[in-house]
Amino acid sequence: MQESKSARMINISGRQRMLSQKITRLSLAISITNDSLRSGIYAVELEDAWKTWKQSHDELEVRYRNPDYPDLKALFDNVEEPFTEIDLAVGQLLMHQDSSAIARNLGIISENEPSFLDYMDQITFKLHELANAKVEKISRIQLILLIITLVFIALEIFLVLRPKLVEADTNKSMHDNMLKMINQISDYAIIFLDKKGNIQNWNIGAQRIHGYTASEMIGQHVEVFYNSEDQASQQAKNLLQEAIEKGTASNEEWSVRKDHSGFWSKTTITAIHDFEDKLIGFGRVTQDLTEAKRTEHAKVLEAKNKELEEFTSIVSHDLKVPVRTISNYISIIKEDHGSELNGALLRYINSIEKASVRMEALIYGLLDYSLLGKSPTLEPTNLNQTLIEVQEDLNSLIQSHNAKISVDELPNLHIYPLEMRQLFQNLITNAIKFRKDDIAPVISVKAQLKEGFWQFLVKDNGIGIEEKQFENIFRIFQRGTSDSKFEGQGIGLANCKKIAEMHGGKLWVESESGIGSTFYFTISSNLS
Repeated sequence: MQESKSARMINISGRQRMLSQKITRLSLAISITNDSLRSGIYAVELEDAWKTWKQSHDELEVRYRNPDYPDLKALFDNVEEPFTEIDLAVGQLLMHQDSSAIARNLGIISENEPSFLDYMDQITFKLHELANAKVEKISRIQLILLIITLVFIALEIFLVLRPKLVEADTNKSMHDNMLKMINQISDYAIIFLDKKGNIQNWNIGAQRIHGYTASEMIGQHVEVFYNSEDQASQQAKNLLQEAIEKGTASNEEWSVRKDHSGFWSKTTITAIHDFEDKLIGFGRVTQDLTEAKRTEHAKVLEAKNKELEEFTSIVSHDLKVPVRTISNYISIIKEDHGSELNGALLRYINSIEKASVRMEALIYGLLDYSLLGKSPTLEPTNLNQTLIEVQEDLNSLIQSHNAKISVDELPNLHIYPLEMRQLFQNLITNAIKFRKDDIAPVISVKAQLKEGFWQFLVKDNGIGIEEKQFENIFRIFQRGTSDSKFEGQGIGLANCKKIAEMHGGKLWVESESGIGSTFYFTISSNLS
């Protein structure tokens, strides 16, 4: 309805140009004819054109000369003067038929017509822009579903009326052509399902988006698109039922292609009925939203980065200086007055010094956290080489605690290499640091492709973590243990969590106190 109204307004604005030119032409004809009969005919035509011209102008003005359309309102404000001049002149011309009045009013019409036409051209252009913007807001999926509905209606007509139609071949040809048109659409996966939910066709868009060929999918049930968890919850069945009850059902979800790469998708299912309102099947349209989501994610990251820059400035300038001042004064007091300090005062001074050192470490840790991912660049990376370099960097720590590290074959991925290296380094360092007394750390690193994500694990035989701490340990400045013998500021795992999220994944832990911990993190297989 909205599109037809917009198109009508555009037609009216274009008609205004033709009516204006017709008014000028008829006014000129009246001024030069010597035939009173012909002049009367011209006058009747002029009056009809004039009335239609005014009605059209009023209709456009009522709709668009308001604050909801500021650009169009400004144009209607501008066109008001030439419109009024022409309107009055035509009225005078029709009322006064003497030659001098006709000539005078013709001059007014001719003088104002160019300005009126120019503004109407601008108004028509703006109306086109407005209509296009509205079309963009209307989901293209809805339009495609309309096509699907028409195809099913055409099919129903063909099947029901074929015995009675002399032109059955023509109808079949039209139906086949419509199916061919849908099969050639590549931006959307357009699939027909029978009323049980079995796939009946497979267009080019479906093959491009899902990765399967028609021969692999036709005849399969629609639940083939859903993972085991969604199949267990009967998501496909629920969506079909919702489409039956409401006409359509839509959802956004993370989907998996044949090659196990993942993508964000929006799927709309429409129930198709025959002329007797009996369900004959469903139309299913899927759109790949990955690029749109990536753009949206980039905008969010950009906003967060700006906030982090401001926060970083505060940390750098407003916190480091007073802490450093405290440290300097403590050093001066100890150097100049150390011999004068009694035992209690010296203990207090030493406590203040340790606290300032810890505060400075926290500030630098917070600074590193805020800068993490500020300007990342995705690069193809050999993670096997990354783990070799991490072990070389941690060689002294590994050797001093006789740690054993095994690394399975890891994939080559498009990732943020520096950040990913930091993630592995933090997890392996923690696995060595939080070890059990007199037991050498044993650490394993593995990866597997799982439903559109690469899932990694770093497993250790350390002291483990209590279940109540599973969430806290990933918060900044939170630690899994209060034991003072384990140094740290509670920032490393917060950094790891942030790095996993930068890669479209997440980080979590499974652990048992006294047994060991396994840290899992995922990376989207579709980063580029």
